[in-house]
Amino acid sequence: MMSFKTKMFALSLLTVCAMAARAQGAVTGNGQGAVAVTSDAWLVTPSEAIQFKGEEAFYEPPALRARAVAPLIDILKPEPAADLKVKAPFAIAVQFRSQPDAPIDPVTFKVMYGTFKLDITSRITKFVQVTKEGFALENAQIPVGKHRLTLQVQDEKQRVAERELRVEVE
Repeated sequence: MMSFKTKMFALSLLTVCAMAARAQGAVTGNGQGAVAVTSDAWLVTPSEAIQFKGEEAFYEPPALRARAVAPLIDILKPEPAADLKVKAPFAIAVQFRSQPDAPIDPVTFKVMYGTFKLDITSRITKFVQVTKEGFALENAQIPVGKHRLTLQVQDEKQRVAERELRVEVE
């Protein structure tokens, strides 16, 4: 069972990677409601990792959220684990789970990077089609170091799901 912190980190990273890949690569469908991107793409550049304090964000404790009926974000790739380490480029896959009373609104999807929460959503959505089911990115590029991505999506009742993806890139 993955910890909440690990799941949030994985989800955040997936979103950022998908946005960057969308900006730099080809998009292909996987037949399951998600889109896969196959080219290498920088989700966060090395200079942005420094400027927006990616490593500092990695060490911050996750924000506490009130528990309520809300949509969920599952990080499928990279498989969340304590002290998650990956080599770039790496795959990111995210699945959204809605509640029975309201579907996910993919237009509300956001990815923020680092301590200052730089909005990098457009870097993923440029190459990855975010659907009600989620998205997949095959070759996410993030510089060596520790990073935190915060992923958000809302359902049609404006209930927010948020998940962090914390990853160390070797």
